[in-house]
Amino acid sequence: MSKKVYTIVGNWGFAPAPKGISTFHYDMEDGTLEAIETIHPDIAAGQLCLDAERMVLYAVNECGERRGEIGGGGYVLSFSINPETGKLTLMNEQASLSPEPSYLCMSLNKKYLITCHCADPWHVTKIVQHEDGSYSNEVLFDDTALVLFPIREDGTIGPPCDVLITEGTGGKGPNSQRNVDPVTNHIQMVEVISRLHAVIGAPGKNFFVACDKGMDKLITFRVDEEQGKLVKLDEYTVEEVASFPRYGAFHPELPVFYSNNENLALLNCFRYDEGGRLELYDKISLLFEEVGMIDGKPVGAQDILVHPNGKTLYVTLCGLNDIVTVSLDEEGRPRLVQHISSEGELPRGICLSPDERFLLSGNMVSGDITVFRVLKDGTLEYTGRKYEAVSPSAIRMLVAGSKQ
Repeated sequence: MSKKVYTIVGNWGFAPAPKGISTFHYDMEDGTLEAIETIHPDIAAGQLCLDAERMVLYAVNECGERRGEIGGGGYVLSFSINPETGKLTLMNEQASLSPEPSYLCMSLNKKYLITCHCADPWHVTKIVQHEDGSYSNEVLFDDTALVLFPIREDGTIGPPCDVLITEGTGGKGPNSQRNVDPVTNHIQMVEVISRLHAVIGAPGKNFFVACDKGMDKLITFRVDEEQGKLVKLDEYTVEEVASFPRYGAFHPELPVFYSNNENLALLNCFRYDEGGRLELYDKISLLFEEVGMIDGKPVGAQDILVHPNGKTLYVTLCGLNDIVTVSLDEEGRPRLVQHISSEGELPRGICLSPDERFLLSGNMVSGDITVFRVLKDGTLEYTGRKYEAVSPSAIRMLVAGSKQ
């Protein structure tokens, strides 16, 4: 009897609307989906992390406020997954301490959960009286942090055991800017505060990279798994100001890390060493030809993934609403080979099927999931299949009972 396969989708969006987490049956034969349920529509589940062995799902609730309060940060949650039905049951949640938890992953030994935070781009001005009776003021911003949580034996999340606060300039840097997104009206801070948008672990290694789109940096660290501590290793500042490093992906075999950018259609390629130092060794445009502003914004990237065979990399682009295929040579160097329409609007999350035959694109604004066939050369072909979804942001695939 074949094992059951589930697609789990975290929903996120700019507008105050129902979101939650959706589950689907996935047919391995033809790559079709069948909806099971959507739960907890009050959760902005921008990112997900799976422990297939325990059959546990971890999710962020990407919000800036504790329940019943103004401010105070978001939450991380654990769900059990029923292997027979694919349905989720909330096990517990923990306050994430900093606002807008944006990504999460497990430590190498799966005993810890790491989450990063995008933080809110607001500030407060406090009046200060000094000892001599004079007055001045100070401007305060949110603390942005990597937060470490122990994972209990049953898969639930324990209270945070360590915090690594990542610093900004407080608006005093030479490149500091405060801009308003012309489409979403979101405030974009350029090199004012740290805004961690992703944290990714190297396969089989105790090595992690956090993408700081607020400070145009990549931060490397490891986890002291005996003491339950986060250990910062190094940081790298990208050359392009306000490019906003967004997500990243490791090569499955080579010591290579790829980073995309939210505000620029550019792929950066880094080598890394045992000390956590990143060395830029290549970068390519993700466009075949220059594209102007779309809706007042430059074309930029959303999600990124590397095929398990290490020969192909995929990136999604907002504005163009395309999925980009990049070939990787034996040294991991990239070459742009294909643009294909996502057949939806704002392809925010992509995922390969367990057998690597299909790629799923979660198109957040149009509210659908589209399915693409992966051809032998790694390029994509649209199957014509599109499935209604809420506002898909993160997609994960699970083979029930596997140890993936």
